[in-house]
Amino acid sequence: MTKRPFSCCLALLSAAALLSPAARAQTSAAHSGDSPVTLPSFEVVGTPVAGLPAVDDYAEATTTVSATQLRDLNALDFASALRRTPGVTISRYNQVGAFGGDSGGAVFVRGLGVSRPGGEIKTLVDGVPKLNGIFNHPLLDLMSIDLAARIDVHARATPLEFGNTFAAINIITPRVEQPGTILRTDVAAGSFGTAVERLDVGAKEGAFDYYFNQSYRRSDGARPDSNGSMENYFLRLGWTLSPAWNLSYEVNHTHNNATDPGIVITPQSPVGLLSTRGDTYSTADWLHLAALTWHYTRADGSIRAYLNDGEGDWLRRLSSRNPDSLNNWRLSGVRWRETLHLWEGGEILTGADLDYDRGTSTSVPPAGAPAVFGPATLRIFSPYAGVSQTVTLDDGVKLTPSLGARFYDHSQFGSLWAPQAGLTLTSGATQWHAGASRAVNFPGLEVEAFSQIIIPALGQSWQTLKPEKANQYELGVRQTLAPGTEVAVTVFRNDARDSYLIQLPPPPPPQFVNFASYQTEGIEVTAETAPTKEIAVFAGVSLLRTTPGDVPYAPRSTLTGGLNWQFAPGWFASVDGSYASAMHVLTEARFSGVGNPDTVGAHFLLNARLARRFAWGPVGAHRAEAYLAGENLTDRRFSYQPGYPIPGINGMLGLRLDW
Repeated sequence: MTKRPFSCCLALLSAAALLSPAARAQTSAAHSGDSPVTLPSFEVVGTPVAGLPAVDDYAEATTTVSATQLRDLNALDFASALRRTPGVTISRYNQVGAFGGDSGGAVFVRGLGVSRPGGEIKTLVDGVPKLNGIFNHPLLDLMSIDLAARIDVHARATPLEFGNTFAAINIITPRVEQPGTILRTDVAAGSFGTAVERLDVGAKEGAFDYYFNQSYRRSDGARPDSNGSMENYFLRLGWTLSPAWNLSYEVNHTHNNATDPGIVITPQSPVGLLSTRGDTYSTADWLHLAALTWHYTRADGSIRAYLNDGEGDWLRRLSSRNPDSLNNWRLSGVRWRETLHLWEGGEILTGADLDYDRGTSTSVPPAGAPAVFGPATLRIFSPYAGVSQTVTLDDGVKLTPSLGARFYDHSQFGSLWAPQAGLTLTSGATQWHAGASRAVNFPGLEVEAFSQIIIPALGQSWQTLKPEKANQYELGVRQTLAPGTEVAVTVFRNDARDSYLIQLPPPPPPQFVNFASYQTEGIEVTAETAPTKEIAVFAGVSLLRTTPGDVPYAPRSTLTGGLNWQFAPGWFASVDGSYASAMHVLTEARFSGVGNPDTVGAHFLLNARLARRFAWGPVGAHRAEAYLAGENLTDRRFSYQPGYPIPGINGMLGLRLDW
């Protein structure tokens, strides 16, 4: 995929930002949601790691990691951005980049998302899917953190918010909300040949606004053949057609590579152990998203049309001698959403999603003819509707019950309903919420592709599959203890059933069946406090239990914490740490009778970032930040899976300039 158009665009947009008369105006940036977010002041100390779960009128709790928190975490990619978020566990091989095959790069939420092929978690950008359209699971390198104004983690799937998933992680992209311009550069270098370069340019003048982002991240890795690279380009154009109407278009292109360093061979390793060292995974995609939004007193809504052309190639013949897997997909669709406020305290939410998944997969063995699947197409149409009503009682207590449902019509796997119900109660400094919903996850193209190019003996058994389902329950409370101090407690349970797997002989032949079931349940406690304007603290505890007990990447206990501290004028320190108990690992293979005997031990990781912020340029009109960041400061030895140790203590030095 050529990068020349983006190079030209970069030059033009940089010149526009520098020459624009508005370059001397106030500078501010915001995400693409309803509320503007200005650039953070250097004098404000923000909460580290993540925010406490925010609850809407439909009792959905969402955990958000902001752009400022991503900076303070010195996150290099999507996995490192989320690994300290309570309830989230990751797997990885590389310092930069996520190897898309096997267990090389993945995120898991409350024990969900562990199945391959396919997966129970969907990744999205501005509410539209961005994932592997052939094998129906996330590819983390497609989710560049450099296009994130914030990352929203939805630990359960309320049907009125997202469909066809058990949980969702959504990147909200940036935009310029207030008149003015943005020009920002960031460069950094560190251990293992790691290098980062990023450029942000944006402006708003009159009815027009734009935002452009370009970034490149690379590393040689801590071991031979653990290199990775990530390229990202993003452009958003916006037009205010009238005070009530807005039209926008955004395009995002990524191109990434990651290498499998293979298992560390020791004298205790089994004889004949097959090494995958040198396998590479290459990903690339183009996402186009056009949106028309409207805002009135009684109604607001949006129509979004998207097209995502992607490719994910697992190249293995020259190393492990396994077949290469070459995959191309096109995700497309239209999504309409409308919110009506027709009476006091009431809200009607309605909408519909129409999604298509078209793809081709080719398996190229070391010898012999390639096996080709596709092109094939699947379609899902899913309208939804819900209602909520806020009632204020005499003592000031606000009670908001809600009810809704989504209807699925699938081109291959049938139709069904997914209901949800919720209740929120707010009394002074206390907010309670309770929610119950049915999550639905349809098989994707992976079941047909597997039947043609991986295990032809499966025949047409994939056509008998039903969607996977999970009844999800959540009860939580958020309490303000004092100004600047809050705590949130959430209890949850996921009852999943009809998970599909391949039933192996005897008797022959193998066949796809809806058979497996499992449960995850637990409690999450998070707290944040700012005892002074110079210090902010975040802490989280997650306790998780699964049935069966060998569900991978579901540690029984995790602890996360962070501290932001302005210890002297212009000097800022950010420290974060995490502990996870021993856990089973390796993704859940969809084969009958296959468990997860492999485990890794408990681990503790400590990271820190020291920054010096100052003004520069004529009369101090511009801002800068020089920073030093370190990871695994206690030099712990740990693996996310056996034979793949994480890097020891390492560091990075960087400089960020704002014009």
